[in-house]
Amino acid sequence: MVALMLLAFAACHKNSMSKIPKIALVSMTPDSVRAGNSFDTVFIIFHLQDGDADLGNDQSGTKYDIYMKDSRNDSVQGYFFPPIDQKIENPQYGIQGYCTFKLQGAFLIPRSDHILTGDTVHYDIYIKDRAQNESNHITTPDIYIKPH
Repeated sequence: MVALMLLAFAACHKNSMSKIPKIALVSMTPDSVRAGNSFDTVFIIFHLQDGDADLGNDQSGTKYDIYMKDSRNDSVQGYFFPPIDQKIENPQYGIQGYCTFKLQGAFLIPRSDHILTGDTVHYDIYIKDRAQNESNHITTPDIYIKPH
């Protein structure tokens, strides 16, 4: 299962950040997984910031926080941030931190014409805040999906 974990948020000084969220890729490791293997996991870490601190959509709704577009078929999948403590949501200071997105190999399956040779995918990632402001987009490096 795909899991998502926020590592840290910090509001340090007077807010000079934009109300439109901004993200930056920090790292992605490893760069390969075994197809369908639940023990292999790719960790995608990105820095995020939002000037009005309105991150974290209602998990009972259909407006997601993180969007990932698969390069192989342009499908987009949405995910939620875990609940963010309201004590750190202060529009006066904004919010920033790091997100670690866990992508399990169990969900990375090669296309049918790549079953024997393996497949390659990268993701276009962006986030949206509660006002539905869309961040810039980042692109992961290629992930090689090894055959079974």
